[in-house]
Amino acid sequence: MTHRALTLILLFTLLTTLCLCSGCSTSNDTAPRAHQGVIDLSATDLQKSDPIRLDGEWEFYWKQLLTPQDFQEGHAATAAAYLTVPAAWDDLPIKGEKLEAAGYATFRLRILPGTARQELRLQLGEIYSAYRLWVNGALLVENGLVGKSVSEEVPAQSVQQPRLLLDGQPVELLLQVSNYHYRSGGLRAPIRLGDAEKLATAQLKQWALALLCVGSLLVMGLYHCGLYCIRKKDRAPLYFGIYSLLWAGSSVASNATDWAVNLLVVQYPAVLVNRFDLLCFVLSLPVGYSFFRTLYPAEFSRRLQQLTLAVALLYTALGLLLPTLAFTRLIPALYLFSMVMILYCLVMLFRAMRSNREAASLILAGFVVMGAAGVNDMLYDLQLIRSVYLIHIGMFVFILFQAIALSIRFSRAFVAVEQLSAELSIKNRNLEDEMAERTRLEREIVNISEEERRSISHQLHDGLCQLLTGTRLHFSSLRRKLSDADRQQPEVAEVSSLLEESVNHAYDLSRGLWPVEHDSNALSPSLEELTRRMAETSGVLIEFRQQRGCQVCTNKGVTQLYRIAQEALTNAVKHAKARRIVVELACRNQGQLTLTVQDDGVGRDQAKRTNGGLGMGIMQHRARLINGNLTVTDAAGGGTLVSCSIPCDLQTTEGCVP
Repeated sequence: MTHRALTLILLFTLLTTLCLCSGCSTSNDTAPRAHQGVIDLSATDLQKSDPIRLDGEWEFYWKQLLTPQDFQEGHAATAAAYLTVPAAWDDLPIKGEKLEAAGYATFRLRILPGTARQELRLQLGEIYSAYRLWVNGALLVENGLVGKSVSEEVPAQSVQQPRLLLDGQPVELLLQVSNYHYRSGGLRAPIRLGDAEKLATAQLKQWALALLCVGSLLVMGLYHCGLYCIRKKDRAPLYFGIYSLLWAGSSVASNATDWAVNLLVVQYPAVLVNRFDLLCFVLSLPVGYSFFRTLYPAEFSRRLQQLTLAVALLYTALGLLLPTLAFTRLIPALYLFSMVMILYCLVMLFRAMRSNREAASLILAGFVVMGAAGVNDMLYDLQLIRSVYLIHIGMFVFILFQAIALSIRFSRAFVAVEQLSAELSIKNRNLEDEMAERTRLEREIVNISEEERRSISHQLHDGLCQLLTGTRLHFSSLRRKLSDADRQQPEVAEVSSLLEESVNHAYDLSRGLWPVEHDSNALSPSLEELTRRMAETSGVLIEFRQQRGCQVCTNKGVTQLYRIAQEALTNAVKHAKARRIVVELACRNQGQLTLTVQDDGVGRDQAKRTNGGLGMGIMQHRARLINGNLTVTDAAGGGTLVSCSIPCDLQTTEGCVP
């Protein structure tokens, strides 16, 4: 991918992120702020303006759970300090001592509204771990159960939007907060006051965007896991699928999405959900790194992969064993490790892009956005910057670019498959042509061989056999002339016997070389002669049957049928140990000639154990040459049945009987 294309991708990434983050502002310097527990909103029309953040100095009463009655009766002490919210009370110096995260306190703020009557809403979000809010002495909302110890407190996490009616009179907010389950206590997120419809609409937009991102993560996770099930050799889809599912689980249970889990589940243990969120985040580190290493093993270190896995396993064990407060205190160290890993992955992805690795530019562009969103969220969670949570948006952009990279990989794979298919098709056609030519040459070789056999057979028949026959006739005449010489009779008789045997042997050789001698259509007499001679030489009972539908057969494959019958008879006599063999030639179906050789021998399994077997290779080869169908099966009652059927061209048959 060129640098120009990469620049366009990065610009698109930036524009996408800006569009998704539009409307997410962290502060407004011109907005009113609380000063020493009082905020003046008299000059603001809250129903027409955007929701106001009640930021600034709130009265802070440490280790006191005060009620409106305490202030009415004058029992409340002077505020120990003013805490600028949103902020955690961790490390806040009071009387020379820094506060701890675990504890409880009361916050107080007075609002000076305008004279107009206004029906508004308050929005309370990230307040750890439980809180209770009074407005002008009346209990307005309670989240969880505020307590003075870990056993008394019941944490809860949700976004609350109680109604608030302003009638021109000052409004007093009294907020009790306790924290014994998280590493930071206090008001970590701003409390907003504004028009009810605007606040509700903004919250719905936040949840809709969160669920869109979570749904995309779920779809991509399941999709990539499915890809791995189809092709298990490539583990990259599996790692990315698990990575997406882990982030989907973390996002739905995280404060980054205002606990979207509340939209799906009514009641659940808040501590377990928070721990589930953190464990998903912990496990995503080695899985994400394994995904990158699977794609680019030359750039990403194997030892660092093992280190990441060890850190994740350690934090997982601690998350399952330690109390929530103790475990969450270890998260900043994990954040630091994660930021180092993000930086390392960015450098390695840049190297992969410089090395022209596949889809490295797209994955780098997506990871830039996700890495920036992750660093932003970690710094915001550590209260080092003022921002908003963006990880679900970053993950959405990352999976978007991963989907584009996957599409490109698939497109290239499909193009490669198409090219290979085209090349394979051409090679198949060439192979088919080559096989056809090879078959033709094999047939030519067989035809030439048979022609040579026929020529030698004719030479034997017309030459040697005729000479031997003439010699025998002359010798017979000579024998009659010498009939009176009794002393020469034994020698003459022996010579006559030898001449007769030589003549018979020469004729046998002639018929063996060319079975359809003098008449290429006389297959039946040749088979009949073959069975007769085989029966005489082997002593086995061989019966020949025929049922022909044509007076003259011009099929060019009859010679090969003769050879198949010859091979089958030889195998039956030598290997099957048959006592009776039946050879049949028949036209059972119109346009088809069938030869069968059936014996009552030991069968195929026993015959295969002898040297030579059943000669299947030779017979199959001859059957293929004449487009025949050769089968060798077990005969009914025992033995072997060899059958070969060849097609007949009815246009070349003569005297066909229907």
